[in-house]
Amino acid sequence: MNKTSELWERIFSVKAFDLSQDLHFIKASEIKKITNAEPRVMAKIDSSSGSPDIFKRNGYFILPIKNKEYAIVRGAGFHRLEQLKQIKEHVSHIKFHLTTAGRGLGEMQYLDYGFNSGAIERIFGEAPLYQSIRGREYSRQFKFQVNKITLEVSSVQLEVDSGLEGRDSIILIEAKVNTPEDFLIRQLFYPYNHFRIISPNKKIIPAFFSYELSDKIYNFWIYEFTDPGNYNSIRLKETHSFKIITRQEFEIDDIKAPGLVAFKDLVPQANDLDKVIELVFKVNEGINNYRQIAGHFHFNERQSSYYREAAEALGLVCSDKGEYYLTDVGKKLANLPVEKRHLFMADLLSDFNLIKDGLEILRKKQKLTVENLGRIIEKRSNLSGTTVPRRASSLFAWFKWIAESTGSMVYEDGILKLR
Repeated sequence: MNKTSELWERIFSVKAFDLSQDLHFIKASEIKKITNAEPRVMAKIDSSSGSPDIFKRNGYFILPIKNKEYAIVRGAGFHRLEQLKQIKEHVSHIKFHLTTAGRGLGEMQYLDYGFNSGAIERIFGEAPLYQSIRGREYSRQFKFQVNKITLEVSSVQLEVDSGLEGRDSIILIEAKVNTPEDFLIRQLFYPYNHFRIISPNKKIIPAFFSYELSDKIYNFWIYEFTDPGNYNSIRLKETHSFKIITRQEFEIDDIKAPGLVAFKDLVPQANDLDKVIELVFKVNEGINNYRQIAGHFHFNERQSSYYREAAEALGLVCSDKGEYYLTDVGKKLANLPVEKRHLFMADLLSDFNLIKDGLEILRKKQKLTVENLGRIIEKRSNLSGTTVPRRASSLFAWFKWIAESTGSMVYEDGILKLR
């Protein structure tokens, strides 16, 4: 039993807490008097592994409810982090070497680098985002339930590792170096309710971030609370895991069609080019039929065909009797270093007629929208009705990929613009 566990055993004994009860209250002054330890440190239990033994045995966790007052509650206080999916690459938007980055081992430097690289705007799909919240402040008053117990919180000290504000949303991030097994739900739930009161007209998005020191991987879990008054209503929306790589900046005129694309009139249905690239690597590893591809990406059969079609149209993959093979172009892509891979893909994409037309609009008007692409699709194909905006959305995702991977464009408020 560690020292903290011993001190909490002493607190429960001195206070004579009835262990059959689901709720107990204790003041910071009582913790100090009984243990002579710093109350804030005694109450800082961020994961279940750090819970005192008496908490573990009885299913308790601790929550601050007022300044210098705590509730010890029986219930599910922690949320287990979900398994991450595939690791992607994000090409940094940083234009020069940051001499002050990389100092120390705190989570904030990695979170800041993720923000400065453009990765966070990409993940949350909103740009621009502005750093507007950081550090400690005292909470507004709100009520909630946990294990059918109603608690009221007022003037509790909150600490947000990073808060980012966009036009429509506020993103609140709890950050750690290396990934714990779980985290205390309060770390997201309290700031979530606090900023709901401060900014009632904006969507509040809670997220957990970890940076893996050994592999240099950035991980995000994006959550929602389906009921702001229910502590345990946390639900996962999506996860992201990626490495940040340094990119070489390119102008739009650096993108040149190599004449290697197999089907230049493709109207894409696959909207994630990172998955198209990953498909090439998986075929190279021997995952080479639609069932295996569907299983790897958790696609249904139709989705699998969209990505196979895109890879074939790009001239990267060919198929025979249900099996996929890399073409010479696909083999070249698979063997390129990362810093050259993205421009190579952008060059291939510019062979498509729809991409050529979109790039021409960018050169003439300095900007591009989904609506522009919808009109191009109507001219270039026989598609009509609701199919056109769906395909235009997929095509626009390809242009966003070119923007993020080459730095030739910026995405802001639903519009792509030349740098």
